[in-house]
Amino acid sequence: MTSTSNAQNISWNRLLAEGAAIVVSILLAFAIDAWWDERGDREAERILLKSLQSDFSDISSAIQLVEEEHREASDACIYFLSLAVGEIVPAAADVDRKVAVVFLASRTFNPGSGAAASFNSNDGARLVRNQELADRLFAWPGLVEELQEEEANLQKGVAERWTPFLSSRVNVGPYIPSFGQVMQGLPSVSSTVPRDPLVVDRDFQNHVLDRFKWQQIALRDIGPVRNAVDEILRLLDEELGSPE
Repeated sequence: MTSTSNAQNISWNRLLAEGAAIVVSILLAFAIDAWWDERGDREAERILLKSLQSDFSDISSAIQLVEEEHREASDACIYFLSLAVGEIVPAAADVDRKVAVVFLASRTFNPGSGAAASFNSNDGARLVRNQELADRLFAWPGLVEELQEEEANLQKGVAERWTPFLSSRVNVGPYIPSFGQVMQGLPSVSSTVPRDPLVVDRDFQNHVLDRFKWQQIALRDIGPVRNAVDEILRLLDEELGSPE
């Protein structure tokens, strides 16, 4: 009876030990799989962060150029508004440039970030662990859209109001070369061709005021975009500079 009891105890002990070993093996396998998944996610996150850093570095340069050109147009408007009614706009290269940027053109901001689009689709957002960075990346498309809406108003003004007004007053040819490389290949305007005087009157001032208004709204919306780029780059630098 005793030997039978001992044999049963040994069998149960063996079964328990084997069962425990199986459970431990399964848990260990799950742990290894989770570790590999986590390692893969961290590598994917780092690749995404590096792509975002590269894209937003380019965007930083682009937004600086856009802001400079919007400010140039704003300053040109202020210059024209300082001229008195009845005064003739001076025929000088720097003033021609002012006429061109106010009446003939407007800069648009098109960041085209593939990495930011990747973040906002598929599993990109899941990979970024820094919540502040993720929040700013989520908000980025909205900031760009707001700026582009105001720039669309400027483009519409150029096409429908300001260029037609200038064309009704003078030959626009002398002002086109101020765009530089954009106009390469077109015949140059001879300096001996008489220029129509561009006279400041109430209509001229009203069109300049209209341009200035929309220009200031665009500049207002550039600020948050520029600040967002700076903060995103700062957070990316911190993330990529931190140990794995």
